[in-house]
This record gives sequence, structure tokens and C-alpha cells, in this order.
Amino acid sequence: MGIVFSALKTCYNLYRDAKEPVFKLIDPVFHHHKIKIYAMDLRNTELPLEERAKAALYIGLLAYTGGVGAGNLSTQYIQDMVDILIMPDTSTKVRILVLKGLSSVCYINSVNQNEAKAHHLPEIMLSYLEEDEDSAEADPDVVLVKFWVCYLMTVVCCNNMSYIRLFHEIGGQTLEKRLEYLSNMEWFGWPQNYATLMYIFMGYPSTEAYK
Repeated sequence: MGIVFSALKTCYNLYRDAKEPVFKLIDPVFHHHKIKIYAMDLRNTELPLEERAKAALYIGLLAYTGGVGAGNLSTQYIQDMVDILIMPDTSTKVRILVLKGLSSVCYINSVNQNEAKAHHLPEIMLSYLEEDEDSAEADPDVVLVKFWVCYLMTVVCCNNMSYIRLFHEIGGQTLEKRLEYLSNMEWFGWPQNYATLMYIFMGYPSTEAYK
């Protein structure tokens, strides 16, 4: 019987080796491996923009769940994410995917927050808030983009005073009015009204809505 089982084991091993390809990790740390895999998609200009935006989202999720090392690894891909945001005629779906990715990459990570600032993320976010959602040409989901901008603004401001100072410098009264306007909208399904929260972070004069 021992000879039979030995022969069967040999046959199984030959079959397994022939059928199962060897899975090689780019990086021995699995989260890092996945980030590098998605980074290839993020930087692949031949892919549809939505696929690249999904890669940005997944990099963000992996950076958020993978600890300090994963967060540090994601730093080098922030410019690629920001570059997508400034592309002309990007869809609201693409914008939201990238904003979600950046929110995760920057969450409680001052290095990544400052990297994003160096690539003019604050100015881009303000330009998104200033888009006219009431124009005939506006995408009906443009307000949802602004909601995600408000969330990302709170992420980068909650432990980084330099962002708050910068938003005061470049946002002025326009930012105050936009946040006040968005705070009066229905934020159904969100854990908080992030326009209101950002308004408070900025230290703007309180109104009845914020008392």
C-alpha cells in the first residue's frame, strides 16, 4: 500500500505543478504587493480612466488598512491621483473614486497630507467647490463630488493646521459661503454633515445652523 500511495502522491504533485502557476509577490509584504500591482494600473495611460481611478481607490484602502509602511509606500502615488483630478472633462464617478482614494491615503498621515498639498490638492478642491451645480450643463452628481471634497477637507485639516491656514489664505469668503451653502443641503446617508464640520474647523462665525 505504501508504494501505491507514494506513486499517487508523485502523480498528484506532477499534476499540481502543471496546473497551478507559481504566484510570485512583487513585495514580500502582501499589502505592499497589492499597492504596487494597483499602482501599475494607476499609471497605465492605456487603461480607461475609470479603471485607473478604481486603482487609486484600492491603493487608498490598502494604505489605510496596511499600517505605517503601506501608508508611506502610497506617498509616491499621490501625484498620479492628483493628476487625474485635474484632467479635463473627467466624469463625476472618476472624481469621486480618486477623492475616496486620497481620503484614505491622507487619513491621519501628515506626510501624505503634505505631499498632496505640494501637488496643489487644496487649490483643486476649492475649484471643485466653486463649480456651478445649477447650470444646465452640470452633471447631476456634481453635488456628491462636493460632498466628498468636504469630507477630504476635514481629513486633511483635522490634525494639520497648515491646511486650515492655507484654506483661509486661498479660500477667503468664497469658501465660507460655499461651505455654508453645502451645509444646508441634505446629507442623508452620511455619518456627518462634513460641510458643517469643515465650517467649524475653519472658525467661521457661527450662525443659527451651527448652534
